[in-house]
Amino acid sequence: MAKLKLKNEWRLWAGIGALFLLLIGYLFWVSRPPTEGGEPLWKVTQIVDGRTLKLRGSGKIIEVRLIGLNVPASQEAAARDFLTNTLNDKWVRIKIERESRNGPNEGFAYISGEDITARMIRLGLATIDREEKIFDVRPYIELEQEAENSKRGLWNK
Repeated sequence: MAKLKLKNEWRLWAGIGALFLLLIGYLFWVSRPPTEGGEPLWKVTQIVDGRTLKLRGSGKIIEVRLIGLNVPASQEAAARDFLTNTLNDKWVRIKIERESRNGPNEGFAYISGEDITARMIRLGLATIDREEKIFDVRPYIELEQEAENSKRGLWNK
């Protein structure tokens, strides 16, 4: 039997190696979560209640409660439905304001740059906690007064 000699076979292996590295790079690039403004987005996997979200992203699963929101019992179902219709299976940006070891973190959720807390207050689904000291509540109080004057949500009586 004759021996088969491959001349310059290193080129073949170099080409295969280069293709393999390109494939790995491509798979890494497409498997990263999307970003908004340089910050990673989180996918909403479950709406726990009228102000708590369960999120998945960056290899972790976290729970975030929308900070400063008071959802009255009369609006709990409406707030949960709103969050489900607006956020479920969507990518959101999260800004954590208060971390907790044994409960959900508290913070803000943004979808396409829009503050979900502000939207819920504007629709009359919740009120703002006026005692909250971590962030400025004045813009939210104005939104609450706008909803009350327009008789939206919990002020629709």
